[in-house]
Amino acid sequence: MRSTSPTRTCSTPRRVTRSVKAAALAAIAALGGTAAALGSSGEAGPPSGAALAALAKPPIYSSLAAQRIYFVMTDRYANGDPSNDTGGLTGARGTTGYDPTSTAYYHGGDFKGLTGDCTDTKHGLARIKDLGFTALWVTPPFGQQTVQGDSAAYHGYWIKDFLNIDPHLGTNQDFADFVACAHSLGLKVYLDVVVNHTADVVQLQGNAGFLDPSQAPYRDCRGKVFVPARYVRAKTFPCLSVANMPYRPFFAVSSDAKAKNPAWLNDPTKYHDRGDIDFSSGNQASYEQGDFFGLDDLFTEQPAVLNGLAQIYASWVTKYHVDGFRVDTARHVNAAFFGLWVPKILAAARSVGIHDFPIFGEVPLTDDIELSTFVRDRGLPSVLDFPFQDAATGFAAGTTGAKALASRFADDDYFRGPSGTAPTPPTFLGNHDMGRAALQILQHGAPSDSKLLARVELGYDLLYLLRGAPVVYYGDEVGMIGRGGDQAARQDMFPTQVSEWKTQERVGSPPIGNGSSFDVTNPIETELRSLAELRDSHPALASGSTIPRLASKNLFVVSRVDRAARREYVVALNSGTAAGNVTVTTATPSATWSVLRGAGAPPKSATNGRLAFTVPPLSAVVLRADGDLPKRAAPKPALRFGADPLSGTMKVASATVATADPVSVTFAARRGSGGWRRLASDDSPPYRAFVEPGRYRKGERIGLVAIATATDGSVAVSPVLRVTPRR
Repeated sequence: MRSTSPTRTCSTPRRVTRSVKAAALAAIAALGGTAAALGSSGEAGPPSGAALAALAKPPIYSSLAAQRIYFVMTDRYANGDPSNDTGGLTGARGTTGYDPTSTAYYHGGDFKGLTGDCTDTKHGLARIKDLGFTALWVTPPFGQQTVQGDSAAYHGYWIKDFLNIDPHLGTNQDFADFVACAHSLGLKVYLDVVVNHTADVVQLQGNAGFLDPSQAPYRDCRGKVFVPARYVRAKTFPCLSVANMPYRPFFAVSSDAKAKNPAWLNDPTKYHDRGDIDFSSGNQASYEQGDFFGLDDLFTEQPAVLNGLAQIYASWVTKYHVDGFRVDTARHVNAAFFGLWVPKILAAARSVGIHDFPIFGEVPLTDDIELSTFVRDRGLPSVLDFPFQDAATGFAAGTTGAKALASRFADDDYFRGPSGTAPTPPTFLGNHDMGRAALQILQHGAPSDSKLLARVELGYDLLYLLRGAPVVYYGDEVGMIGRGGDQAARQDMFPTQVSEWKTQERVGSPPIGNGSSFDVTNPIETELRSLAELRDSHPALASGSTIPRLASKNLFVVSRVDRAARREYVVALNSGTAAGNVTVTTATPSATWSVLRGAGAPPKSATNGRLAFTVPPLSAVVLRADGDLPKRAAPKPALRFGADPLSGTMKVASATVATADPVSVTFAARRGSGGWRRLASDDSPPYRAFVEPGRYRKGERIGLVAIATATDGSVAVSPVLRVTPRR
């Protein structure tokens, strides 16, 4: 989303030191005082038979885990049809929105340019495919409020017409041709969508900043006070009138009253009408009901608004068969929205034969626990991994230790839930708001010297070799750095007319001058192709289990495990400027390990699985065991339960399993005489499931079990614990 303020969040993210997190994990292992074993009292035992078989399964990896996503701003990629540069409008840039010499206006890129001829690997979609990407995420293509203030809507986030392509980007047929070309090349299309707001058309009489509900509660058309959150699942919503909104809405220009499409968006009572968000207040109501920098904030608590947004975006799925959504400003809608909206979108996708439709939201928080609530509680299937971005760019810069990465992956457990789906969020180093990958690494303290290219390439090693779906922002592959976020990070790929962009330094290649980035040969492109080929050849690097082996200073080492093939990989990353000597314990003893990335002779693991090798400076090593994992029967897990010392609100079930085998552990709960239900499945130690006490009655006792499944298929179940989640 385009922002005009460096502050994107309302509350200060919870920053927990890595040493505190390590101590907390150790404390979890010692828990157990609140649980009592079952079995001798005659109460129900652990699951067995078909119930056990249904639960004893490793986590599921969604199709998103295997994707490599190219994030592109259509207006800045390629100009395939100069006749649409002004969007069919005439006049100065304040009317047409077109000024290719300014960073704030349209530059002429469009879907014809992005598509290309579908065969030329130097341009268009064929080029993106040749770089090793499997999917595209495109900025919102919908019809825009062309100009607001001193900027145009080239970025796509000021939508007036939700049903058609913005004329600056082409026609609906151009978009259909773009999707068809992408699909013919095996590329998925993820559409950037906005459900929080529309263009700034509705004005507010006497607007003096956000009006809190405590000062001005909502009143229906008869003047009766009501709380909108109580009606999100109701069949009817209180009647509303313009006169009773917090601020009285109006249209400054009479034509604005019918400016939006579909027509229901022109009703000013379909918006919160409370004034702009106060980002410094930490007020959740402000965050969810305030206008995002003046943009008209949709009253998403209204079922009519929710259903209208579902119909709008379902139509893009059913008409064009796009493959997934990225949801802008996902933090700003009401808490119940996604739990109701997402199922409608997934149903629309299924109706046209799309049975795996990823939806990931933008929630710019670097605190794992707070971020996880949008998946656990709010119904978002996935979120962009801002905490990983922070840790990864710091590690690549050499200023953040490996323990930050280890901590981030341990915190994946907060995102696990009853679906059994493994957390594999989109990961990234930079974006269109915060700035590009190289700039982020520089801002984390990396020196601007000859080693910057190696550090940027190390950043991409992190993206491609660790869990998650790598997202690469267009232009980063040709070494663009930029000098800031927002407009300063949205350079042209085609020959630019912005004078400052012509002379800006790049990593791996010289300033572009009057040239085209499509004519540039940059080592980052070679790096991305190589990493893509490696992931394609070894799917465990995309969807394998992650087992931490070493996190010490500049060295981070994990095993990635292909459970189906029963094969182990070791990924080692070194952000130091000196070679790192590594010795780790693996699950594969007495094996020779092929070197898939890096140099040197293939190392051999000892009879106890110990493996020693060297990681060159500022680089990654990937090893693959030449032999299968030994067959080891799953032992019974030791299950414990207690308070979670990090969140302060949740309880945690943790399990230890006395085996070197990369097991998965499913945690299940039983209430009363009901059936066993999955809490979470975890294939990466520490094995944990989090329990929210608020979901249970005060004093209610439930049964808990942990089910370990080994790579040979054997299963072992812990004794049942009786616990009281809420006291």
